[in-house]
Amino acid sequence: MNLVNEFVLNAPRADVWAGLTNPDIAAPCMPGTVLTERIGDTGFKATVSLKVGPVKLQFLGEGELLNLASDQSYGEVLAKGSDSKGRGSFKAEMKFNLSEEDASKTRVKVETELTLTGSVAQYGRGVGIVKEIASQLTSDFTRNLETKVIRLQADSISQTQTPGEIHESSGATGQPQPSRPPESEAQQTSINVVQLVFTGIFRWIRSFFSRTP
Repeated sequence: MNLVNEFVLNAPRADVWAGLTNPDIAAPCMPGTVLTERIGDTGFKATVSLKVGPVKLQFLGEGELLNLASDQSYGEVLAKGSDSKGRGSFKAEMKFNLSEEDASKTRVKVETELTLTGSVAQYGRGVGIVKEIASQLTSDFTRNLETKVIRLQADSISQTQTPGEIHESSGATGQPQPSRPPESEAQQTSINVVQLVFTGIFRWIRSFFSRTP
């Protein structure tokens, strides 16, 4: 099935590109995903944990970044994986485009050709439900990635500050300011597919009645 998602990040395109094309940054931003190995500059391995009703699945996956444009506007990701106990698999071919909304905002469009088998496919037989799940996961991914990109921006700025500037930013006491809270993506260790399905159904019903005269 084909899925299309768009989102806007409050960061310049160069910074968004740096985050999206770095598996160390991007992979952990997807709920339930843990990066386990880097393969060269563009390849990676990861685990993806799902909870489908009472059944917990752990996909062992791998992926690769392909056809990255030199102008930081286009790239592709090929990812695939299978459950460690043979209960399902996935394959995703993603194409992403980056465009500037303005100097500090970037629009990202992702087109995904997704193939599911096994337990996950059974719960997501309706294309509409899968799209709702993808929309929710994209929303979580966007929030997590934006948090990381903004943090990297702040760290980059602090590294270029002079000692005097660092003293000023620390306040009159010279003590460092409180650290930022940790990223939210680390708080979720697996994706609850059933919860996402019911969330998708609720959103569909709400959308339907909002269109009704």
